[in-house]
Amino acid sequence: MIRDAKDYGSLNVHMRAQRMELFTAGTYNLLVSATDFSNLSQMLANTKYNDIIGSEMVKTYPNLIEIDHRLTQNFVDQYNLYRKFIPKRAIGFVNVLIKIYYYNNVKLLLAALHNKDRLEEVNEMLITLNETENAEIQEMFKARNVETLVEMMPNEDLKKILNSALGDYHYLDLVYPLIFATDQYYYNMLCIEITKLSREDQRNTKNLFGTRIGLQNLEIILRSKTFDVSPNIVKNWLIATKLCPLRKDILEKLIQSLDLETTFNIIKEETPFRELAIRLLDNIEKELPPLHNFDQYAEQIVIHKANSIFRSASFNVSIFPAFFLLKEMEIRNLRTIILGKIHKRSANEILERIVLV
Repeated sequence: MIRDAKDYGSLNVHMRAQRMELFTAGTYNLLVSATDFSNLSQMLANTKYNDIIGSEMVKTYPNLIEIDHRLTQNFVDQYNLYRKFIPKRAIGFVNVLIKIYYYNNVKLLLAALHNKDRLEEVNEMLITLNETENAEIQEMFKARNVETLVEMMPNEDLKKILNSALGDYHYLDLVYPLIFATDQYYYNMLCIEITKLSREDQRNTKNLFGTRIGLQNLEIILRSKTFDVSPNIVKNWLIATKLCPLRKDILEKLIQSLDLETTFNIIKEETPFRELAIRLLDNIEKELPPLHNFDQYAEQIVIHKANSIFRSASFNVSIFPAFFLLKEMEIRNLRTIILGKIHKRSANEILERIVLV
């Protein structure tokens, strides 16, 4: 415990200080109450986001892609700033953790080529990382189609996984098999690094990311039922790591269930996600779409898990990803408010899409 406090004392202090600067429920209510986009711009001028997106906010027609890029780039820059407080024993985990943005870039390129979008537009959405990764992504821009992009992957392991997903990609004419394959590769790498951690580092990070992976697997299963995808195909899409809190027999049972209501009841009775299932069953009772607000419900569970880490001493590495999960949600909330004001949504409509951190 003394060693943990020594190794993580500085990180704990900095993450808690940053946690205190995140927007509160009161701040969100104030921003949502803005009468129009111009009024919202004035409110944000008094926040930390003025220096990040202020110049775009004052424009009559703001560049939303530029706003999104600046917000995400600021997130990555802050991540790199504070990881200097990570002790050597956990640096491998943190170095893999940041690679999620590289693989998000890969997924953007895959989706753009599948939808035949202009890669120049996608380029504005990519996140600047290190020089090697930037060079790799720029090389991928030369790809003419999805198959060429897969062949150009510099990582042989990822290339092999994506090649195995091309059959489902062609059969379904959906990019999701390739997206899920990329996620599976990333989370397997993360799982390897988590298993290298010791004591509290491993226990807390496994708990945090296990929740996220479990929810993502549930979403894959549930949404596949709305597309009437074969159960044998769905099995290939799941993130199969030791981090997932759902046993293989439970996942199989969920995949094979015939309708969403039955699936919700299995989740309620046999998984750690009882509260999520209750909300989804409530959708059916109220005659709403069964998966109405699923993303928001799932995200709230992850945010609750991240917040729980700040309620303890947190002398372990989990406080680092926990803060950045909260930070990521704040940025998404801000995007929601900005878009809501541009499209003149009511305050209640915007608030329904906010996930409090």
